[in-house]
Amino acid sequence: MQAHHANLSVQSGRAVVSAGQADAPDFRHRLITPLLGQHRLCLLCAPAGYGKTVLLRQAMQCLEEGSRVVWVSLAGKPLSLEQLSGLIATELGLPLHGGAAPALLRHIVDNRQPLRLILDDLPAQRSVELDDWFDQLLALPSSHFQLLVSARQRPGWNLPRLALTGQLQELDVRQLAFSRPEFNALVDANAASMSVDDRESLWQRSGGWCAGVRLSLSSGEGSRVLLREYLEHEVLTRIGEEERQMLFGLAYLPRFCAELCAQLWEEQDGARLFKRLLRGAAFCFPLKGPSKGEEGWYSLLPLVGQALQGRLGTAELGRLRLHSCRLLSIAGHLTEAIEQALHAQQPEVAANYMERLKPDLQLADGNLHRLLEWRQQLPEALLASTPRLIYLSVLALLFSGRLNESQTCLNQLNRFLPHPDPLEGQRLVANWQALHGTLRAAQGDGTSAGPACREALLYLDRADGLSQLLCYCTLARVAMASGELNRAQEILLQALELARREGCLDSEVLVNTDRVRLMLLQGELNLADALLQESLQLRAPAPMQIDPLRARLLLLQGELHVLRGQWGEGEATLLAGLRHARDCSAPFTLQGYLLLAEIAARRGSFEQSQLHVLEAERRMHCARVDSHLYQNGVSLQRLRILAHQGQWDILLAQSVPLLGRLQAPAMPLPPLLQPALVQETRLLVAQAQVMAGHSGLAVSSLRVLATECAQRQFNLLKAQARQTLAKLGELSSESSDREVSTNPVACSAEPAKMAEVLGDSSSALAGCYLEELTPREVAVLELLAKGLSNQEVSDKLFMSVNTVKYHAKNINTKLGTSRRTQAILFAKAVGIL
Repeated sequence: MQAHHANLSVQSGRAVVSAGQADAPDFRHRLITPLLGQHRLCLLCAPAGYGKTVLLRQAMQCLEEGSRVVWVSLAGKPLSLEQLSGLIATELGLPLHGGAAPALLRHIVDNRQPLRLILDDLPAQRSVELDDWFDQLLALPSSHFQLLVSARQRPGWNLPRLALTGQLQELDVRQLAFSRPEFNALVDANAASMSVDDRESLWQRSGGWCAGVRLSLSSGEGSRVLLREYLEHEVLTRIGEEERQMLFGLAYLPRFCAELCAQLWEEQDGARLFKRLLRGAAFCFPLKGPSKGEEGWYSLLPLVGQALQGRLGTAELGRLRLHSCRLLSIAGHLTEAIEQALHAQQPEVAANYMERLKPDLQLADGNLHRLLEWRQQLPEALLASTPRLIYLSVLALLFSGRLNESQTCLNQLNRFLPHPDPLEGQRLVANWQALHGTLRAAQGDGTSAGPACREALLYLDRADGLSQLLCYCTLARVAMASGELNRAQEILLQALELARREGCLDSEVLVNTDRVRLMLLQGELNLADALLQESLQLRAPAPMQIDPLRARLLLLQGELHVLRGQWGEGEATLLAGLRHARDCSAPFTLQGYLLLAEIAARRGSFEQSQLHVLEAERRMHCARVDSHLYQNGVSLQRLRILAHQGQWDILLAQSVPLLGRLQAPAMPLPPLLQPALVQETRLLVAQAQVMAGHSGLAVSSLRVLATECAQRQFNLLKAQARQTLAKLGELSSESSDREVSTNPVACSAEPAKMAEVLGDSSSALAGCYLEELTPREVAVLELLAKGLSNQEVSDKLFMSVNTVKYHAKNINTKLGTSRRTQAILFAKAVGIL
């Protein structure tokens, strides 16, 4: 063991860091400042490869000239108190031999020159005597001494006392690992051509593990070999043979705990071995989830687990999987038990465990993706062997947008009717109706969907909570697409009450996504924003890597940002949402890619916009999503891109087939996630007609559309139609019947001038009339229009000045304006004043 200077040069046993050293690299530069503070103890605690030594060196290079540093590399090897104190004394230049430990403490107290003592790679195994000495060292009254320690296991010192007095700076895996921006910067610097999927996979498998990321990026196909060699030197050589064998087995287990290890390695005293592995910090991290059932459970870092696989024989691995499969199922971790059964080539066992899954499990985590994978691995006869398995399969296919496959699978329930038990037969039929109604609605057949769901609700009981929720949500979505928004709101409130009474947060969040969609249609953006924030808080206790519900919330939040013209925030939120949904082949991801295309088009990046649309189509094709769920939405976005390019004639020509499909006599309901698709298309076409000089046709279409949207309470679209009419001079009641040919503005304006009149016609908030003003707000606006000050309005209406300001703010929000003068002008244009 040797003492090293922070810049790796030793001068007479004393380490002096001179000023003017090069700045630390950008990676993890955020951690330098915490290490240079005045804390008595800076503790860096993490497994191998988290850059603890590198970070300490970088920090020491940032010290001022004259700082005194002693660096002792301990290499994780056990040593006595006498050995350690002797090493430190030697590096301090002290003539201490026997009894060096007490003398060393006295020297530190008496010494007035600031000293930083660095102990790199503190051993996990230490004597009680050594730990007692460290507690004495850390309790010294000297204010000129700082101890910096890197370790793979948190030492059992009196750390709470140091924390209470503000003398502890502790960095663990959470801080030492690469952050996502640092990871992205490293990938850009070393593997810029890495695909988005490969990048995301590496991030999820590495968890920001510094060594793992760097080795994976630097060695390409040979990264697994390098990782194995790294782990051999840094981890396996520090543990015994029994611990190594256990670690090789744990590499195949999705989760483990002391009790599980005790039964899997009963002859070797598995619980004792597991605790020794934990003390050795062998990348066994505690699982954190929303339920208390995660307490005491651990998993290997995926990148480490994959690198350690291949060390067990076939027979031994088979026994391990079967044994762990049974134990995991007993512990209630059915998804992991199913995975182990399938790996052990026991499909009957896997199917048996699948029957015990709760249907609402598909709402969270990556379970939807897992169920689809299991369907590929299980024989079809097994998947159709019980009503429960058929129900789970239909749900997975429905949520994934694979409607034709859903229908085929759903038909198999007929084989179990009539049921010997009349009551159970009635429940089976009710669940079939719930699925059938949801499927018919997704296919656009609201006429069949409504009766099926309403009848199902008569016979479903408390045990069929998810089927009840499906019925309510389906009925609400059909009502939205049919323009019955009040009815939709009533149904969603019933669904919300059901979810809350069942205590299912996942179901509550699912209902809230539909409530947000309803609020966006009604133009209640502030309410939608508030509900989104509340729902995201409900997901906060469940920090999962793949979370379809969080994905839906983030995609809706991204849409809200786009509606408000916040392109940067919208793009970041949409990308975050797509990351949570990446492994889930659900059709709701379509909206995320189309919104990204819209943002790119508004920025003038038309090629990038087209690429987003193509990626949306690719995702839908690969996931085998039914074309009804995405085809028309994709076509509309392509028209919007043409609008941003100003190619009005091409837009009008290419809109013909889309309008033909949407306005056909037998046209089904629009996709349930895009209830206003028909009206959005008609509005865009009308605006294109204006820009192409066909204002006569446009005004007629806009009048009909504004009336229809008002009846349906599609207030955002109504606002855009009214805005266009107002700026064309066609909104006032006196001129509503006047032919557009008599309007010189509408007839003679050049396209460039018309663009100025319309502004950003695709923005929902660019001067739009978003929501009706209350009588009180109209009264305030009338007085403001007369030129009265806030105080004068206050006196006239017998309200406080703050209340006047509050009403003025609400008026701007509802009218889509930013200043008082704009609000007054717009209110006059649309007939409010």
